[in-house]
Amino acid sequence: MKKIKVGLIGAGFMGRTHSNAYKSVNNIFGDEVVPELTAVADINADNAKALAERYGFQRWTTEWKEIVADPEIELVDITTPNASHCPIAMEAARHGKHVYCEKPLAMTAAEAVEANRVVEEAGVVSSVGFNYVRNPIQQYVRELIASGELGEAVNFRGMYDQDYYNDPEQKHEWRMFKSASASGALGDLASHTLSLSQYLVGDIAEVCGMTKIVVPERPDPKDPSKLLPVENDDVVQFLFNFRNGACGAIFSNRLAAGRKMSLGYEIQMTNGCIVYNQENQNQVQIYRHDDDKRERGFKTVLIAPGHGEYERFFGGAGICLGYADQKTIEVYHTLKCIVENRPCEIDFRFGMKVMQVIDAVLESAETRQWVAIR
Repeated sequence: MKKIKVGLIGAGFMGRTHSNAYKSVNNIFGDEVVPELTAVADINADNAKALAERYGFQRWTTEWKEIVADPEIELVDITTPNASHCPIAMEAARHGKHVYCEKPLAMTAAEAVEANRVVEEAGVVSSVGFNYVRNPIQQYVRELIASGELGEAVNFRGMYDQDYYNDPEQKHEWRMFKSASASGALGDLASHTLSLSQYLVGDIAEVCGMTKIVVPERPDPKDPSKLLPVENDDVVQFLFNFRNGACGAIFSNRLAAGRKMSLGYEIQMTNGCIVYNQENQNQVQIYRHDDDKRERGFKTVLIAPGHGEYERFFGGAGICLGYADQKTIEVYHTLKCIVENRPCEIDFRFGMKVMQVIDAVLESAETRQWVAIR
């Protein structure tokens, strides 16, 4: 049994989500790796204190630098707003800490490149929180694609729509300022779809995109009589080409009426097709073109033992996993890579590539031209 002392920075929703995963990981995966919740930091003292008491952190602070400089802490977990991800991550790596950071990794591709350079030079393990990739059924899809059974990937069509900002009277949030979140629906939502395209099909070579702000102003949460500008995209859509020759398109809308968790994709292949949507995260639709002509059609494959880490949760097929389970699997992979001193699949280099695509989409939307991924 190996204990890993964890310092969490950020005590908001994602901080609670990560903390819950740390508390669950040993119940699911045994004592291969045991996280020890050592310290939590948040600029809001009440939030830091409350989270520490709720999840059993040994201490709390309002100074994140205390966490990264603490010689006792081995893993720094970052769940703060986007603009602070890289500064904290790089400082932690320079102190020899392993780093686990929520997505998006950075504000810009250049910042992500620098953060990746720092963690690689420090020789620490890095992990980025693209938790939807950790759904065990995505491991099955990846293995199915790699097997060649369905031929070669031709086209990836992806989406991530939600309606959480559909009400124009909804208050302004930090995510709507470019200074705090460089992109809107693109970085917050479509980045997850990008992570799936990258994980399942491969790296993207070039993009052509557009963005749109639908609601240009929203009420100030401190004074609803005042309006604050919405500075980043409500809607984004872009075409792209993979380096392996496949093509694709992704669209995302954070004002999509009726859509709650509509993160999905269709992967069209030379001998079949794969269709998935997160609103039905425990199943995937598979079409095989070499089936008997009388029976060709999409088959529903339910999540089952043999799909990633599913059997660690349940022994029989079709018993539903949820959002929190994906996060628990993500935490398990992060801790296991630290213990085994090997890179995570979803590391800072992976997150850097996603950021390079995001920057290229923003550039393309501004110039109205195709942009190559640098």
